[in-house]
Amino acid sequence: MVVLGINGGFRLGYQDVSACLVIDGKVIFAIEEERLSRIKFSAGKLPFLSFKEALDFGQLKIQDIDCIGFHGSTWEPEIEDRIKSYFINHFGYAPPIHRYHHHDCHSLSAYYASGFDDALVVTLDNSGDGISTQISEVRNGKLKLLERFARPNSYGTFYSLITQYCGFVKDSDEYKLMGLAPYGDKTKFDFDWLLDFQNGELKLNTEYIVSIGAKAPSPHRDEMIFNQKFLDKIGSPRRLPKSDYAQFYKDIAASAQRHLEQTALKMLQFYVEKTGLHNVCMGGGVALNCVMNQKIMNADFVDALFVQPASSDAGISLGAAWLAGLEKGITPVKTNNTFLGNGYSNEQIKAALDGCNLKYRETNDPAEVAAGLIAKNKVIGWFQGRMEYGPRALGNRSILANPAVAEMKDLVNQKIKFRDSFRPFCPSILEEDAPKYFVGKQTVSPYMTITYDVRKEMQSKIPAVTHVDGTARIQTVNESQNALYYRLLKNLKEKTGHGVVLNTSFNLSHEPIVCTPRDAIASFYASGLDALVIGNFVIEK
Repeated sequence: MVVLGINGGFRLGYQDVSACLVIDGKVIFAIEEERLSRIKFSAGKLPFLSFKEALDFGQLKIQDIDCIGFHGSTWEPEIEDRIKSYFINHFGYAPPIHRYHHHDCHSLSAYYASGFDDALVVTLDNSGDGISTQISEVRNGKLKLLERFARPNSYGTFYSLITQYCGFVKDSDEYKLMGLAPYGDKTKFDFDWLLDFQNGELKLNTEYIVSIGAKAPSPHRDEMIFNQKFLDKIGSPRRLPKSDYAQFYKDIAASAQRHLEQTALKMLQFYVEKTGLHNVCMGGGVALNCVMNQKIMNADFVDALFVQPASSDAGISLGAAWLAGLEKGITPVKTNNTFLGNGYSNEQIKAALDGCNLKYRETNDPAEVAAGLIAKNKVIGWFQGRMEYGPRALGNRSILANPAVAEMKDLVNQKIKFRDSFRPFCPSILEEDAPKYFVGKQTVSPYMTITYDVRKEMQSKIPAVTHVDGTARIQTVNESQNALYYRLLKNLKEKTGHGVVLNTSFNLSHEPIVCTPRDAIASFYASGLDALVIGNFVIEK
């Protein structure tokens, strides 16, 4: 059975547009529209470019698609006619369209990627199909819905509200609030009056937010979601974008982060005790809060935690595709990595380099060359293999640097990524070496979805990836998941003594991660990168 899962919509609130090709339960290809359109999030669109790329990758015609999986089960009935019209307009044919609940898509994408048999499945976001949080249990592969909390009772709305108040963009910059939080005093403010979980009920105090009708779309990211009563309660105006980060706002960020963690833990413990299930799967945009996830992973009542690496709405296309297969009795096949997007041959890369009239050299061992450059404190662009699906660059579309040099953090932030100086960077590390550097209940963390404490004796060894609070959002790397990247880390360990590298996504501020060789070349020359290792080719400035 050939299924194409898609995410998107006709309103600006629908973002993280994506497409996912699944054949007989196995994920063949998955990509986000922004990587192709070069428009961040591609909000308010359906995935025309992603759909076409998936067909081309699978060498398929649209008539080969048995059905399209889509979210929006609660949307108006005429939505199917609109989607059919869209596909007929672009492709001349529309496969049958199957709609599923937004949070069922998140839930199935998390559960079947986890490898767990029985699990508690928790999805948290701003809202989708009118729901912000869903709790399910899975036993023997059967998903049973336990609870749904309707918007605006939402962890996502709470965190987005504080994100916006602190001068960032909601539905976009929540990770910035998370990065700012460790600079503040987390005990300074109490947010029980705004969001709380008690006796099985999640409640957001609607007195302090802009009123939204039951069927109305959420406010656009440029519209305020808090009201004057909220400002009066806080006692200070909103921080304006581009202004200084006063300690007051750092304390707000820290207190909000702590409150998110406490209320999420309270809810999880309630349902773990109710079900007796101690393996937890998570999905939805709030599940990308890796600091919260650290607290969940290390909680006494949790045995194991899996966070879907494409927890944003980009993962909806995966869940929808798997749900369509399940309707026909096809069990989803667990994905072993996120390298599900485009890949380019050395011939294609060489043609792009020649087309730009560039000077380059060729190598038979890009991992050795890259490790040598990093060991010499060069910052490199690393473009290899198939592109990652989801928001994290995990070693195929990455910017890499030496984590042993403390100044690297500021250098990469200021001259390459062009972003705020407080933003931390993540370490990729040889899986077998992770326990030597980091502390956490689970020693394997391949998707950068959970922060870990950096061992005190190691913080001075890898200062560029140790955040101000002594933590790091880690990626463990083994040979079976990514042989070339693993070899780079092995070579780096031989040269520096540490099989650890600073890894951040290969993109400049406010741009999507690079997709094509030309994207990589453009970002290389538009930034302070020292070298680009792209396929078997090397360019140095």
